[in-house]
Amino acid sequence: MATAELNIEGADGWVLDVLVAYVAAIRRVLQAGRMESSLINDVGGPGAAPLRVRFKFMLGEWVFSEWRQAFLPLQQQMPTAQPGWPEIESLLPAHLPADVAGYQLRRTAVDRFPRGVSRQGGWLCYSPRQECLYFVNLAGDFEAYLQRRSPKSRQNLKRSVKRFMDSNPDGFEVFTTPQSMIEFHREAVSISKRTYQSFMLNAGLPDGAEYLHQMQDRAARGEARGYLLREQGTPVAFAWCTAKGDEITYQIIGYLSEYADKSPGTVLLYQIIQDLFALGQYRLFDFGTGSAFYKESFATDKIDFADSYLFRPGIKNSWKLWWLWKTECFSNLVGEALNRMGLKKKIRLLMRRGASRTHG
Repeated sequence: MATAELNIEGADGWVLDVLVAYVAAIRRVLQAGRMESSLINDVGGPGAAPLRVRFKFMLGEWVFSEWRQAFLPLQQQMPTAQPGWPEIESLLPAHLPADVAGYQLRRTAVDRFPRGVSRQGGWLCYSPRQECLYFVNLAGDFEAYLQRRSPKSRQNLKRSVKRFMDSNPDGFEVFTTPQSMIEFHREAVSISKRTYQSFMLNAGLPDGAEYLHQMQDRAARGEARGYLLREQGTPVAFAWCTAKGDEITYQIIGYLSEYADKSPGTVLLYQIIQDLFALGQYRLFDFGTGSAFYKESFATDKIDFADSYLFRPGIKNSWKLWWLWKTECFSNLVGEALNRMGLKKKIRLLMRRGASRTHG
């Protein structure tokens, strides 16, 4: 198994000692219960097929272990979040298939359940954090959308895009058919493998044939759009987007850090939003959960919500959820400490450089 070492100048020795000890302890505890990953259908609604959720044991952005469980997904339509949804009394463990752990409750109101692990009726409820979701309202036209920016910001953005596209007039490509997914998958994986998200976080585009088949199935249903940006013929940025009804999601993205001075991620996102406005097929472009500068910059709206999980009660689930919650809390404390010491951005930069050197 590959390992990475970070030499953090100025960090207190006790911080690193605690991190190492904590990671080692949790790894030992989790060895007996880790599950193999598998690909099941994406989120639907009541009556949807089960999906596997990957719970990450993390320190900051470093994923050091995972726990995968199958859930039946229930989701409110964005951007609403009804305060009393769902009614716990209507969800019974006896109604679940034997190989399903419980229900995944997408986009509940932030105060619907307490943070952490709690007992809700006959369930163990895990509600780890309040999430923020940014999205673009695709009503109107692209030029009107750009007008929401300040004149200076709009001018700088257009200048960056024009500079790149003038040098690469055919550099932006859109892939939507099952056959075209073969090329898109190959090119996107070649980028994803060289990103720190893939190298350190195991969050890149999967490169197996099974995931390609899943992409092709989505394309056959008209629910897939793959975007690629090339610099002088070299793939430098990609975005894999999936649709459900009138919403489309910015699912997996990546760019080559050695081309950062050309702003490939920004150029690609600009072209994607322009494409979606021109397409006129979708109501919302969902950036997914979490905060990032590009989300704040390009989004028209945001909502706060929480994803919660109902587990069958039992000792095994209880202690794993306890460890998961404690890791979440400890990771937040470490993140805050590193931020106060001015090290958080340095670590992220080291992760990007480490990935670039490893796969360069």
